[in-house]
Amino acid sequence: MLVILLEDIKKLGKKNEIKKVNAGYAVNFLFPKKLAVKATKELIEKAEKQKLIDEEKEKEKAIETKKLAKKIQGKRFILKVKAGEEGQLFSAISQKTIAEKIKENGFDVDLKQIVINEPIKKIGEHKVSINFGEDLKSIVNIVINKE
Repeated sequence: MLVILLEDIKKLGKKNEIKKVNAGYAVNFLFPKKLAVKATKELIEKAEKQKLIDEEKEKEKAIETKKLAKKIQGKRFILKVKAGEEGQLFSAISQKTIAEKIKENGFDVDLKQIVINEPIKKIGEHKVSINFGEDLKSIVNIVINKE
């Protein structure tokens, strides 16, 4: 049975793809959960048009992401935190803290994109990687100063 997927389904396909599946799987699982509809000529044409629109949006998003990665590369972000006499921080700097600081400076970065190789527990300058996906990474400098 031919179906058009209404959502991305792991191990089956992406939204608006036309897939051939067993009738039982379609009737008992995909249709009741509104994950797919039976493929008709009209729906196939509509799905193909929507797929082209989605691909165009993905291209635009990829271009914007590349621009952001280029802009943010090498930037310095300064954080002021409480620290002990010898420069030891009372708590490690988290990805959330770094993401918030980067957003304050006008860059839209998700905390899941921030990669910290080792916990930041000392005052000083630390390099942090931002993974934008598809082998697109930027390195930023996080400067930790005593409050």
